Amino acid sequence: MEALKNHHQLFELLPNEVVVNTFTFVDADTLFDCRLVCKRWKELIDEYAFQEKVARKNKFMNDGRGYYSFSQINSNDIRKLDLPWYVFYVIIKYDPFNRNLVKNHCGQDEWNHWENVTNTLWTIRSDVDIFNYVNLSCIQRISQDNRCVLSDPDFDGHTSCFVIDFQYLRSIKQKIIFKDYGLNEIVMKTLRPKISFSAWYYREFCRNIIYTLRATVHSRTNEVVGVCDSIDTDLFGWNKVSNSFEIRGDETSLILHHSMTNLRLSTLLYNFKMSCSVVKISLPIKYKNIDSLNDDVKKFTSQMVSTLSFSYDTEDVSFIS
Repeated sequence: MEALKNHHQLFELLPNEVVVNTFTFVDADTLFDCRLVCKRWKELIDEYAFQEKVARKNKFMNDGRGYYSFSQINSNDIRKLDLPWYVFYVIIKYDPFNRNLVKNHCGQDEWNHWENVTNTLWTIRSDVDIFNYVNLSCIQRISQDNRCVLSDPDFDGHTSCFVIDFQYLRSIKQKIIFKDYGLNEIVMKTLRPKISFSAWYYREFCRNIIYTLRATVHSRTNEVVGVCDSIDTDLFGWNKVSNSFEIRGDETSLILHHSMTNLRLSTLLYNFKMSCSVVKISLPIKYKNIDSLNDDVKKFTSQMVSTLSFSYDTEDVSFIS
């Protein structure tokens, strides 16, 4: 009973599974700070709390669809994942994996978030907005007759597209900074995830033009450390290009480029349409080897799941939100 005289020691009398259960009700940033309190708290938070917290919140996220990051696995398997605690922390804060990181991917917000590079064959003052000046690049709606195009879930309900006049524009591009989504160099080097990119495009008959969708990845010093292209074929109408690559871990940003190469300097570069630009970073899936756990860990895991199962069923949804 001597320990009860010091209220700071009351928490230490609780069994591990109850402590972990309590931690799951703490917001992610506070839980991050709690790791500094003592060795016991750090071990429980790193080993169990973040993972259990994200597993319990999953069914309430994105209108009940769960975190994008776990879209490729069963929700019951989240507790089986063998990932560092900071990956679960990033998912709680940013949910960056398996989702489209391109902003304004269909032109639903006009030209916001996109940069343009003018065609050097034309001389236009640098202080002039190229889109307003030529008035040939614009935003249009994709006809509902193109159901095979709009059925792609990456459109996310949008039906707009960019109409780009490549007589005046050499390319349009968008930069994605990984750190904006919690993907710092530690996370990227640990996971070395796969990056996929794609886009839909439309062009009319013209064999002298090559469309290229390019992803360039950059280091902290903005050095280009990787290039991946997806080049179209001779198909016309609406088509989709896509590609993917694995990173080495020191990449900090990606630039997605849409560009055209005019082989014969033809002027027939108008009415090129592009939509549904997508860049996704996949979450590597690796499960824990339960058979390799010792008896003590197995016993603790069983007790914790039993304790948390009761709390999970009775949890107030308003707390999660």
